[in-house]
Amino acid sequence: MREVDLVVIGGGPAGLAAAISARNAGLQDILILEREEELGGILKQCIHNGFGLHVFGEELTGPEYAYRFIDQVYSMGISYMTDTMVLEISKDKVISAINSKEGFFNLKAKALVPVSYTH
Repeated sequence: MREVDLVVIGGGPAGLAAAISARNAGLQDILILEREEELGGILKQCIHNGFGLHVFGEELTGPEYAYRFIDQVYSMGISYMTDTMVLEISKDKVISAINSKEGFFNLKAKALVPVSYTH
């Protein structure tokens, strides 16, 4: 079973920001799990302005805001898996997930940020 220092569940802006913050704090072994085909979350659909003033100092559309975070994840080399559905999280931080590439698999997380997990 693969062990990861930090698993972030959810590749929307909150999950991306959490992963970026962890990397900026010095953590290297980070994995983002996202159930959609691409990172970015709901903001990809929010085409109006009003995002980004506090974080980036300029007014951005939802997709522009999301892609700023996505670009940072790419440039920092943070690992991610898209099209991945988290099925269960155990009390000892074993994550059961499934996708078309890996099939069913388990991960052991030392730390966990469950941004979009519901049960």
